[in-house]
Formats: sequence, structure tokens, C-alpha cells
Amino acid sequence: MSIKTTLAICLNWICFLVLLSHAFILSAEEPLKQESYSCSVQQLFICQEETGEVALVFIHGWGGRALFWASQLDYFSSEYAVYAMDLPGHGDSQMVKAEPSISSMAVGLQAFVKQIEADHIVVIGHDIGGYIALSLAVSEVGKQKIKAIYAVESMVDTKVSMPKKQYRRVLKSLRNNFKGTARQMTRDLFSAGSEAEMINWVADSVAETDAELSLGLLNDFMNMDMSAALSVFQGDLVILNTEYNPPRVDLLKRLNSNVRAESVGWSEHFIFLEDSMLFNKVMERLIKTHLKSSRDNRKHERL
Repeated sequence: MSIKTTLAICLNWICFLVLLSHAFILSAEEPLKQESYSCSVQQLFICQEETGEVALVFIHGWGGRALFWASQLDYFSSEYAVYAMDLPGHGDSQMVKAEPSISSMAVGLQAFVKQIEADHIVVIGHDIGGYIALSLAVSEVGKQKIKAIYAVESMVDTKVSMPKKQYRRVLKSLRNNFKGTARQMTRDLFSAGSEAEMINWVADSVAETDAELSLGLLNDFMNMDMSAALSVFQGDLVILNTEYNPPRVDLLKRLNSNVRAESVGWSEHFIFLEDSMLFNKVMERLIKTHLKSSRDNRKHERL
């Protein structure tokens, strides 16, 4: 099996790539500016619009950036408070002091979540962003506020089951040439016909992320087990994966009966990029269904 084929297989298993949410071209030096939200830097680079009693928090994947969620921020900001951040050590956010891991990424977001005024938070996470969302949701801060998680191309199983031999080959390639390998891995996940400039923008973001941080996150991802966190999360957890990457719902539901998979018919790994309108409409429907169910449950509890 060629190294190129092996890389492609690896990516289909770990689903850890970043996403971009606009169909026109951005550059890393000139981020998208929208009137519907603003961006600022303290410890974290955060884009936000704080109107609305319900907050949507978007968490990017491996090597990503807050502005990859630009289309979603713009679309949902008229009805909800919306937030997206560069994860610790990514983009313009400060580097993590702890060993890079999914849990350290979640810890780095706890203070940010605590400052959100809304008491009802819905988190949308892509790739490893879904796992970070779950880790955040079972923290003391998250338990109080996070009511639902939508994991996009994420949470196929409680553990990553990729053959170790394949993983070692990919890891070796990343260590020998991180930027070149990361860039090619990104390109391989786009569907045919995607705009070259758009692919390059995403690929550059992945390749320019700190290699030590990226490899640490990848290694933690490959060795994690989310069974404990999944079993204690009490909110709604919906998995939205492509037809090529279906979750093991039967296994996941044994740990948490609130888990469900939503079959939406798309086949693109970067659906929010390649068809952001479809993705936004699907998410809008799912979020409204969740909120209606939450209101109905509260009414029932008062009776």
C-alpha cells in the first residue's frame, strides 16, 4: 500500500481536519470581517455576537481557526449568541502550558464558557472538536451550561480503532515533514471540484499550526477512550457523519441513551464548507428541535 493511500485511509478514520465556512476566498493575513459579529484577542482569539438567550459555541478541528466558522457565525447571529475561538495554541490564541491533549484544550476553554451569560449552551464540534466539546461538557462549568452537543464527522466509536501500523507510518511522515504531509492530508479530504484557493487556505492553516502541539493532539486522540465522559454527559448528543463514516450508535447508546445519529444524506467531509447553506439549514432544524424538547421537558417538570 502506498504512503499516499495510507494517509488517505488514516484521515478517514481520525477525521481531524479543519473546516472553512465560506465559498469565497480568505487569506490568513486578511481574515473575514462581518458586521454580524466581532473578533478580539485576550488569551484566546474569539469571534462573537452576544445577542440571544441561547448560545452556540463552535469548536474547530485539528489545525483550525475560529474564522473557519464564519458562515455559521453570520447565519446564526441574528437569533442566537454565537461564539467561535482559536483553540489554545492555534491561530492567535496563546499556547497551552500543559501537555497537548483533548482534555487540555477543554480546560483552556472553561474560563471562556464560564463568562458566557447564557445558561443554555449548544456546542457544535468538528472532528476532534467534537471530543473537546464532550470533555468540556462534563467539566464543572460545562455541566451547568452545556445542554447539547452536535458532533460533525466525529465520535464514530468510544476509541479510535485504526490499525497501529498505518498510524505509525503517518506519524513518521508527519515527523519527517510536518508541513508537507499536513498540507497533503488536508487536500486529500476535499471532494473533487473544490476551489483550489479555498483548499490552499485551509491547508496552510493546518500546516502552519505548531507541529509539537499538533502531533501531541493527534497522539492523544489515537489513545483516548471517551467512555467515561460519554456515560456522564446528560444533555443531547447528536452525531452527524457522512455515509462513509457512520458511528457505532448501538455501542454509544449503551453508555448514554441520549446519543443519536442524524442521517442527513451528505457525503462531503467538509459539508459546512462545500455546501454551507445545506449545513446551516440542517443545524437550524436540529437546534430548534432540541430547544422545543427542552421547553417541553421544563413544562412537564413544573406539572
